Amino acid sequence: MKNYLISIIFIGLLFFASCTSTRVIQKNMNSDSYSLSYLKDSKISKEKLDFNVSIDSVVFESLMNDTTKVHKLKGWFIPLVLVNLWNSQNECIQGKSMFEEDIPDFLQASLIEEINRSGNFNYDSLNNSDYQLEISIDEIRTQGPYESKGFFYFAFFVYGYSYADVAGPATSNLAVTYKLKKGDSVLQSNSFYSEKITEQINKRYTNTKILQQDYAISMVEAVSYNFKNVIELIIADLNDYFDKEK
Repeated sequence: MKNYLISIIFIGLLFFASCTSTRVIQKNMNSDSYSLSYLKDSKISKEKLDFNVSIDSVVFESLMNDTTKVHKLKGWFIPLVLVNLWNSQNECIQGKSMFEEDIPDFLQASLIEEINRSGNFNYDSLNNSDYQLEISIDEIRTQGPYESKGFFYFAFFVYGYSYADVAGPATSNLAVTYKLKKGDSVLQSNSFYSEKITEQINKRYTNTKILQQDYAISMVEAVSYNFKNVIELIIADLNDYFDKEK
């Protein structure tokens, strides 16, 4: 009987040890990268005004870590006579490693595509125009919780267990400022902000690595949504400016 109890306790401790560690979550969320590309579905501008705009620069300071970081917020393990309980709460902070694209390059390419699609002005690829755009990414951050919890019980010759990992919801924020310049003069400037909250992933996964990768994908999709939103707002604002100038 003594050996049996020791074995049951050992099994319970093994289940607790299986509680997903921050190192494992971080490794799996950094194991792959995903595209920021999104569906271009804005209204196509059929008539272009006689204004040509080039993109002078996209400023992106070191606002993000190179890799995704996972920090433990709190955790506990309660070994009782008949039941063992555990819970680990972590915070996942998105890093550049999640993205296939370089962020400033992606923003510039997406702006050019949107100018060509829905702008009432033209993009000047030769940089010979009087108008230049300066773009600054002021904020880009996505983070959210990751919880690992479970219990193990035994009574005489009966034992059971339950465990689950829950990811999210994550909150993604993006802030971008643009300046429309003519020479050294700033003709128009504005800042736009977008926020997207992902859905919580709480369905049971037999492989938590897939859960963690799905969580990473949802974070990238949130950033992609924010870029789409902000870029369309910038083009709409510039359209209003050039409509007044025609």
